[in-house]
Amino acid sequence: MVSVLLPVYNAEKYLHEAITSVLQQSYKDFELIIINDGSSDKSDEIIRSFKDPRIRYLINEQNIKLIKTLNRGIDEALGKYIARMDADDICMPDRFLRQVEFLEANNDYVMCGSWARIIDGEGNITGRIKRIDTDGMIRSNMLFTTPFLHPTVMIRTEALKKERYSDVALHCEDLELWIRLAANGDAKFKNLPYFLLEYRWHTTNVSVQNAEFQSVHRRKLIVPYVERLVGQMSEEETEIHFSSYSTNALDPAGRSMAKGWLERLSHANHQKKLYPKKDLDALLLSRWIVICIRAKRLLSVFSVKIHWYDPIVMTRAIKQLLNK
Repeated sequence: MVSVLLPVYNAEKYLHEAITSVLQQSYKDFELIIINDGSSDKSDEIIRSFKDPRIRYLINEQNIKLIKTLNRGIDEALGKYIARMDADDICMPDRFLRQVEFLEANNDYVMCGSWARIIDGEGNITGRIKRIDTDGMIRSNMLFTTPFLHPTVMIRTEALKKERYSDVALHCEDLELWIRLAANGDAKFKNLPYFLLEYRWHTTNVSVQNAEFQSVHRRKLIVPYVERLVGQMSEEETEIHFSSYSTNALDPAGRSMAKGWLERLSHANHQKKLYPKKDLDALLLSRWIVICIRAKRLLSVFSVKIHWYDPIVMTRAIKQLLNK
C-alpha cells in the first residue's frame, strides 16, 4: 500500500533510529526503499544490520545527489502511495496509519503532510512546526513560501510517477513540485493537524547548510506562481511581495507599499478567482496584521482594503497566525 522512500548519504549518526521508526509503524502494509547514494561512512553497515523483509536496499554506484536518487526511488515504488522520509528524522508510530486513512477516504486529495516537532542533534524537542491545514490556505501560502514539510508528505504514486522531481530545482525540489501540482491540476492538498514526525534540526542539516541558496531559489520558483495572479512583476514589486511576508519591521514607506500590494493581490484574485476568496484574504490579512504588530501600529490593521470585517476571514487569519 505504501512505498517509503528513504535516501541515504553519510547518515550514520541518526540512520538506525530513522529506520527503526519506520519499521515500528502501527500500519504494516509498506515497503521501505532505502537508497544509499554512495555513502563513505558506516551507513551501508547500519542498513545491512536490519533483516526486515519489507526493506528493499538499493545502492547507487556513484553519488548522483538527492533529486536523481528520489526519482530512482519513484521508479522503483510499488505502493499506491509514496511516503517521504529523511535519514535523520523520526516517524511517530501512527504516521502512516493516519495518512493512509485520510487519502483512502478522500480521493480528490493528491497528497497530505502533517505537523512536526523539531528535535536537536541529541533528540531533545526544541520547537514545533504547524503548517496550515486546508487546501485553499495551502494553495494561497504557495504565493509566499512552501506549505509542506517535505519529510512529512505522503503522495499518490500515480501523481508522483507522472510529475517527478525536477533536476533544475536543487534544494528546492519539493516546493517546485508542489507549485507544479497546484498550477497544473485540480488535485487538493492537506496537512493533517497531528505531530507525525520529529524533524531533526542540526548543523549538518541540508536546510541549514544551504539556507541562503534555498532562499534565493525559492523566490525564483514562487514568482511565476504569483504572476499567474497579477501578471509580470518588476524587481521592485518582487521585493515588495516578499517583504510583505518578512518578519522584519517595515518603515512607513515600506508599510504603505506592502499594504497596496496585499490589496492588489486580493483584488486580482477577486477578478481571476484562482484561489478561494476567503482563504486568500485571510492569508493576506494575517500578513498585514504581522506588519502592523511589528510597527506597533495595531489600529492600522483596520485600514487595509481586505475584508477584515468578515468573521470567516478574520477567524482564518488568526488561525494562520497561530499555525507557526
